[in-house]
Amino acid sequence: MTNVVNTLNVQSGGKFRKLFQKRDIFVHDGSTLRRLTLSVGAQISAALVALGLPICSAVAAAQLVAPAAPAHVEEMQRQVQVMQAEVQVIKEAAQKRYQFTAQEVKKLGIDPKRFTGTGGPFEAVEPIKAGDPKFKQLFMSWKKLDQIEQGTIAIPSTQPVKGSAFTSGYGVRSDPFRGRAAMHAGIDLAGPLGTAIYATADAIVGRSEWANGYGNLIELNHGRGIQTRYGHLTRSAVRAGQRVKRGDLIGHMGSTGRSTGSHLHYEVRIDGKAVNPIPFMQSNDYLLAVQRRAAAATQVAMGGPAK
Repeated sequence: MTNVVNTLNVQSGGKFRKLFQKRDIFVHDGSTLRRLTLSVGAQISAALVALGLPICSAVAAAQLVAPAAPAHVEEMQRQVQVMQAEVQVIKEAAQKRYQFTAQEVKKLGIDPKRFTGTGGPFEAVEPIKAGDPKFKQLFMSWKKLDQIEQGTIAIPSTQPVKGSAFTSGYGVRSDPFRGRAAMHAGIDLAGPLGTAIYATADAIVGRSEWANGYGNLIELNHGRGIQTRYGHLTRSAVRAGQRVKRGDLIGHMGSTGRSTGSHLHYEVRIDGKAVNPIPFMQSNDYLLAVQRRAAAATQVAMGGPAK
């Protein structure tokens, strides 16, 4: 195993280590949410085990052929069995966590495959035995898990306004101006003029402008084809192209555009089509915990001399 570690350190350098990060495994039994932490060291050890098992097996076989103390051979075989069990446990934990997260995403009407796209420039990493089935299975389990958890950052899942009154739902309703049936593409949340409005997921501001019936409108692009719209604002606190985080102040409630009083018109859109925002505002504790973990994993330390 020492030779495997040395080979990876010398030849692959930081590329191999970039595959690993601290992972929190959330376990939800229907009533409580528990968190188990899998350290970077444990993950690297598991990967090294997956890479090194063939070597250990070969060494063990050689020991059986050559004269050796029976106790030494038995101990080596025992260690190989223990390592195999540890790799399997970690792989299964990643697979179960992916499946549970995928189920929660599906409840919102979103296909989990939306978050598992692949691509990017080719970079060969020759020292890693990509053909080793144990390593490939372990790596692919982690890769799918990371993709779906990072993708959840794009899912709107908090209240856009605090302490508001729900005044109109999503769907067909009687139009307040014409008095006939019309489609309402979002929900209305009423409150005092100037009430703070917050981003419901990490995003880039697509629009911050006057938009006919919406009045002053902010449109946030969350990636993966997901958007949110905030209409009838009295004023905006962001500009087009600006990056915002979940919970950031983006504007203030008003009654601009086609409105009968101070309120927020809030929409969630997927691939340009409006969907009911209510399920997104009621996301459960598990999904919120995954989003917080994924957001924390994307943060990087910054600094430098003042200029």
